[in-house]
Amino acid sequence: MYIDLGCGEGYYTRRFAKEVEEGYGIDLSRPSIAHAAGQDKQTQYIVGSIFELPFADLSADLLTSIFTPIPAKEARRVLKEDGLLITVGPGKNHHKELKEVLYENVRLNDEPKQPEGFELVDRTELSELVHVDDVWSLLEMTPYRYKSPAEGLERVKNLKNGLDVTFDFVISTWRKAK
Repeated sequence: MYIDLGCGEGYYTRRFAKEVEEGYGIDLSRPSIAHAAGQDKQTQYIVGSIFELPFADLSADLLTSIFTPIPAKEARRVLKEDGLLITVGPGKNHHKELKEVLYENVRLNDEPKQPEGFELVDRTELSELVHVDDVWSLLEMTPYRYKSPAEGLERVKNLKNGLDVTFDFVISTWRKAK
């Protein structure tokens, strides 16, 4: 069984679910879950908290947490002994150039933390500088949209030629520690 934690609209869930017999996506957002369920009839989508999973102990083979908090305690509870947790999060330089437009003092992202009770199996870092024409639309997809000063938001709105932005990801595979 596969569970996507914080699945949102199910974009990644659908891709993983094609490879398994039984797949679930869970998220707090009712509109996101409704969208996901409308796009994917193979997967069961659930409105709920990733910190209180509605699954039996030791029932899941694979969990994914893609740009969501990692509910380590619940993940350990529902994962089978040989199950895996795959996490994807921002690398150190993720959206660095966008932050340089938004803020006077840019803080790079912290290294992803090891979930409590898990040991690292594999880690891959992917980074690419991409020209983004519509920087405002990118900003709308990030938490920076709601945390940035008005002056920074105005600077993004005034970008007429787009911006080269680093997309930097850390993909980690974890196993429950013995």
